[in-house]
Amino acid sequence: MKARWRKFAEFVLLVGGVTCLGVWGWSTAREGLYEDWHNWIFDKQQTGEGATVGDYVKDRLTGSAPAKPGEAAPVTPMRAVPENGLIGRLSIPRLDLHAMVREGTADKTLSLALGHIAGTARPGQNGNVGVAGHRDSLFRGLRNIKLNDRIVFETSDGGSYVYQVNSTRIVKPTEVSVLNAGLYPELTLVTCYPFNYIGSAPDRFIVKARQIGQATRELPATEVAQSSPVLEPPPAAPRVETPRVETPRPTVQKTRGGVRRVPFEVSMNHSRQLTPGISIGLTRADAERKTVDGWMWVMPERRTIWLRDQSTRQPIVIYGPDGWKREVVIDSVTRNSMRGYLVL
Repeated sequence: MKARWRKFAEFVLLVGGVTCLGVWGWSTAREGLYEDWHNWIFDKQQTGEGATVGDYVKDRLTGSAPAKPGEAAPVTPMRAVPENGLIGRLSIPRLDLHAMVREGTADKTLSLALGHIAGTARPGQNGNVGVAGHRDSLFRGLRNIKLNDRIVFETSDGGSYVYQVNSTRIVKPTEVSVLNAGLYPELTLVTCYPFNYIGSAPDRFIVKARQIGQATRELPATEVAQSSPVLEPPPAAPRVETPRVETPRPTVQKTRGGVRRVPFEVSMNHSRQLTPGISIGLTRADAERKTVDGWMWVMPERRTIWLRDQSTRQPIVIYGPDGWKREVVIDSVTRNSMRGYLVL
């Protein structure tokens, strides 16, 4: 009797294991087939070719790819997209990540595609483009993302926008300020964290990338990444119109010896102009360690200086093309702001 029950238990476990393996295999194959099919359709649409199941099977059997158009297709006016409607395709060439992006973050959308976060900007608009994805499927490669990686966002409207990664962060799900719009067009990728966590992960992994250009339609995503040199920090400023920072006229204080100081206070996720041609912004403040993360924008060379764990009383020295010198000193840090002064 015991031997019979043992055989029965072995049979049940075997059937259960095969079933689980089949479900996993079907889920993985379904995801891969969906992405390959829709990437193929997207390429066909970008070149104005027809797309049928027969053509897809033929192309996959012969290993052929959609033809490249002779010239860049015109960008059509941006249109409204319904829930789960196609937004475009996001590619990170170094990670070999290519995924379709659809409107919304409902379960049915994120099960097979990346989701454009409602309320955030669309590629081609000024603002912050938010894209979410599952850490154990399409966004699993984000664990290997690096600074200066290129991200290409091709839209169904005909645009192709290039972004460069400038930071990664780990935040709580309630910290929605990462989706706030900044001074420049940017892209924010959101997925759960830790990547190897079993169950509902407690944190969110955030990738920030700034738009640095608009790709031509003749170049596929891999060639766009190769055609632009990798920038070393501090990265070059994006090719966009210089933002106008609306701030009150700086107050200049004179100290002993004739040194002039411009005091400033900047709140979290805000910026201000210290003097014509120099602006400063704050993205993180650590009152306990007295350090901040942020950036400085310097004209006329259109240069961005990234502040990483910048401590108080450590001067930030800026040299201009005409030989001028400026120093920025942060003298106090609170939980959500910083204070300091610019030495003229």
